[in-house]
Amino acid sequence: MLRMSINNIKILITRTDRIGDLVLSTPVFEALKKHIPQSYIIVMAKKDVINILNGNPFIDEMIMYDPSGVHKGLKGALELADTLREKRIDIAVELFMSFYPALAISLAGIKMRIGPGSRIYSSILLTHVIKQERKQSKYNEALYNLMLLKPLGIEDINIKPRIYLSDNKDSCEKFLLNNGLKPFGYVVVHPGMGGSAKNWSAVNYASLIGAITRHLKLPVLITGSNADLSIVKTIMGLLKPDQYIKNMCCVLSLEQLKTIMFFSKAVVGPSTGPMHIAAALYKPTIALFSPLKAQSKVRWAPYLLDNVSILSPNVVCDKNHCYNKCIHYDCMNIIKVQDVIKYLEGVIEIQ
Repeated sequence: MLRMSINNIKILITRTDRIGDLVLSTPVFEALKKHIPQSYIIVMAKKDVINILNGNPFIDEMIMYDPSGVHKGLKGALELADTLREKRIDIAVELFMSFYPALAISLAGIKMRIGPGSRIYSSILLTHVIKQERKQSKYNEALYNLMLLKPLGIEDINIKPRIYLSDNKDSCEKFLLNNGLKPFGYVVVHPGMGGSAKNWSAVNYASLIGAITRHLKLPVLITGSNADLSIVKTIMGLLKPDQYIKNMCCVLSLEQLKTIMFFSKAVVGPSTGPMHIAAALYKPTIALFSPLKAQSKVRWAPYLLDNVSILSPNVVCDKNHCYNKCIHYDCMNIIKVQDVIKYLEGVIEIQ
């Protein structure tokens, strides 16, 4: 166990998968700073998602992991090992086990390497293997991450995910005004999920967007990445031209997406990274969750946040994959548009 009197200790935290996973890792940074105030926290995450952490006060340095470029394959792992070795890191906490980053951390000579025993190579590349069985989805992903700090003497499990704006309020409001948006005067709908979970139909999203503009009298911003372009195009094709519907798919940076969400009245979307961003910005968030065990709200819901309303089909599902022979194959469409509108009305009434 780490002695808490040690000062200026360098701790590397790695999470090299998707945006939502990274958002659910943010409690770890805060826990470390809270319990080891003099620690120097370095976070390594994928190049295309790490900017979501901009402005986080519990991070001292960030390393962009580029698995398709400079850090690709064995040669890239050796390059990464050299980079890490130069930083003289004392402890590495690997929240997600991926072979080449784990190999680089081991080759860098970091003496204490903590991580989940989820891979056959975990016991070889880690010094402290934590058995978790995450596939069983017994706990929230954020809690699984926090549990990895136990070898450091940290057992604080009550820290919420948090995302921060890195730009000042004036520059954020200027960005909104330049795009014809009134702060806190619109709803964000993020309909895509990049294939990471079962989703609501495009027809339902189109009906929801129309209902928001007609019945709630609020503009709607549609957001998405390149992976969401297909569903957004389908949705736009189902909608009549409307000045109160603004398609911002594929045009926003991560920082701009944070701004758009922070200044919204509410955000609606499926279980995906942007939903976690909205929730961790403490915005009223309506999240549509698949009942599949591997995608369940037990593991993947925003952690400890009471600003989130979760809607999930009322069906029993113990599967990790969806089969078209299942009698509940189209279960996501059990969630009705009026259900979402009802929650939105409640949020808007409170505000």
